[in-house]
Amino acid sequence: MEDNHLNLMIAGLSGQGIIMVERLLVMSLAQEGRNVLSADVPPWTHRNALTYCHIRMGEKLYSPRIPEGAADIIIAFEPLVGLQVSAVYGKEDALVIMNDYTVETRGLSRDGSRDMSGLPAHKYPDIEGILGHMAGLGIDKVRIVSGTDISFKETGSNRCLNMVMLGAAYSSRMIPVEVDTLENHILENTPPGTGQTNLKAFRSGLKLAL
Repeated sequence: MEDNHLNLMIAGLSGQGIIMVERLLVMSLAQEGRNVLSADVPPWTHRNALTYCHIRMGEKLYSPRIPEGAADIIIAFEPLVGLQVSAVYGKEDALVIMNDYTVETRGLSRDGSRDMSGLPAHKYPDIEGILGHMAGLGIDKVRIVSGTDISFKETGSNRCLNMVMLGAAYSSRMIPVEVDTLENHILENTPPGTGQTNLKAFRSGLKLAL
C-alpha cells in the first residue's frame, strides 16, 4: 500500500451488514479530509447472495471501483466469499481478513447432501482447502478470525459480526483513520439503540491485533 493510497474491499453475503461497514469507513475517512470514493455491488436476487463493496482512497481517483488485482485489504465475512473475491481483486501481497464461519447457500452444504432449498448439493470446501487455493494464487497473508463466535460471545447474536470484522481490520493498522473518529460514527450512525452493542463488538475485534 502506497502512502495516502488505499484500495479496500468488504465482501460477504447479503444480510451480513457489509454496506454498513462501508458507510462507516467512508464517513470516517472523509471526515478526516481523505479523498475517498466507494461503490456497492449488491446481490441481485436472494438472501445469502454474494455482495461486496469497493472503497478507494487516494489523491487521483478516476473510478470508485478497484481494478482487478489491486486490492490492498479484503475483509471477507465468509470463507468461500473470501476466496472468490481475492481471486479477482487481491494483490499478491494483499491482506485478507477472513471470518471462519461457513454459510450454506444454494448448491452447497457442509455435509454435501442437500442445500438450503432441499436440492442436491456439493460439499462445502474446508478452510484448509480454501487457504490452499488462495496460496496458489499468491495470496498468503490471510488472517483467520472467529468473527461469528466472537459476536455471539460479546453480544448474544451474530448480528454484530460486521463490527467484529471492522475492528479486526482496523487492528491491522492499515486503515488510516483515528479510532475515535470511527467509534463516534459507530455510535451515531448504526441503527437507533444499537450503538453501544456495536461499539462493544468493534472493540472485541480490535483486541485481535492482527
